[in-house]
This record gives sequence, structure tokens and C-alpha cells, in this order.
Amino acid sequence: MSLANKQRLIKAAREAGLSDTEILQEVLRGEYGSERRRRLIVDWGELLGLTVSESLRLAHAAGLLQSAHPPLGNS
Repeated sequence: MSLANKQRLIKAAREAGLSDTEILQEVLRGEYGSERRRRLIVDWGELLGLTVSESLRLAHAAGLLQSAHPPLGNS
């Protein structure tokens, strides 16, 4: 997809009231490889005006990326 098309999609999504998290959720729909998902988050995050760290933090908080650490249980 071209850069211009991505920018048009982001503009339309924002006009529709979607948050950055919701936009990233749509971008990742149907994507299953963790490296592919991470690359998409970083690339689209930049188009959304986010830094790499901000994009990844947002994605982790929204559960869009698997954590490298297992959940902590009550022991």
C-alpha cells in the first residue's frame, strides 16, 4: 500500500473518531506473525506521529503484541 493511501486511511479513521489504538487494531487484523505485527506497529505508528517506543508501549498496553514475559501468577 502506498504512503499516500496509508495517510488517507489514517485521516479518514481520525475523522471517524478512531483512536491511535483502534487504528493499529485495524492495521493488525488478520496478521499473526509477531515480527510482522511489530513491524506494522512501528511503521504505522510513525505515520500516526508516534515514536517507536510510544507505538510499542501503546500496542503492549492494548494487548496487540505478545509479551516476552509470562504473566505473573498468584503463588
